[in-house]
Amino acid sequence: MIDVMPRRNFPSSELLGHRKPLGVVGGMGSFATAKFLEVLARKSRVERDQDHIPFICLSDPNIPDRSHAISIGSNAPLRQILERACWLEKAGCGAIAIPCNTAHLWATEIKQALSVKLIDMVEITRQAIEDSRGSEAHNLRSISLGTIASMQNGLYAGPNENDFGKECFCSLNKLQLDTIKLIADVKSGKVTEARDNLTKLVQAARSFDPDKIILACSELSAICGDLADDNDIVDPINILADACIDWWIAESQSPPDMLANRSWGQKR
Repeated sequence: MIDVMPRRNFPSSELLGHRKPLGVVGGMGSFATAKFLEVLARKSRVERDQDHIPFICLSDPNIPDRSHAISIGSNAPLRQILERACWLEKAGCGAIAIPCNTAHLWATEIKQALSVKLIDMVEITRQAIEDSRGSEAHNLRSISLGTIASMQNGLYAGPNENDFGKECFCSLNKLQLDTIKLIADVKSGKVTEARDNLTKLVQAARSFDPDKIILACSELSAICGDLADDNDIVDPINILADACIDWWIAESQSPPDMLANRSWGQKR
C-alpha cells in the first residue's frame, strides 16, 4: 500500500516550489472576490490546469464596511486587511492583490506593511486610462461609479463643475445615490435586478457625455457583463487580472535565485 499521507509541518516552500503564488485578500465582498478569480482564470488563456496562476485566496468577510469606516474617520478595516495581507505573505505569496476599490484608499499603508508587492488596482487603472488616452489624458472627462467613500475621496479622477457644467454637476448627486443603492443590492443577492439597474445607471452617466465611466466598485464589475467591452467603460477588475497575469509571467521568467532575493515592499 502506498503511503499518501502528507508530512506535518513541512516547509511551505516544498509545496509551492520556487515560484511564489499570488495572494488574494478577498471577502470585500465575497461575490466580487469570486468574480475576480473567474476573470483571472478566463484571461489566463492557458491550455492545461497546470499552467494557471497559482494563488492563495483568504476570503474572510468579517471586515467592517470600508466606505462607512472612512466616512467616520475610522481605520478599523485597515487592521484586518493588513492582518490578512501579512498572513498571505507569511504563507509564501510573492505579491498581493485586493479586488476591492475602496480598500485602496489605504494603499500607502498596505504597501508600507508588506515586504512583497501590492498590485495596486487603483494605480494600474489610472495608468491604463492614461495609456489609452495618450496626449489627451490630462483632458479626460470621467465619471466614477462606486461607494460613497471612493467617490467623495477622489479614488479615481472624478467629475467637477468645469468638466460638465453646473447644471449637470448638480445632477450627479442622484447618480451617486443610485450607485450606492445598486451596490447594496448586489451585496444582498439581488443580482438580476441590479444588472438591469446598472444598464440604466450607465445610460444615465452617458447622458453627461463623459470620456470614461469607471466602475469603481468591484460589485459593479461583478455584474457588468458585456458592458465591460464598451470603449467608454473602465473595469478595474479586468485591469487587475491583467496585471496579476503580467506579474506571474515576469516572475516565471526570473531565475530562482533572483526570486529568493527580491523585495518589493517598503518595509525593511
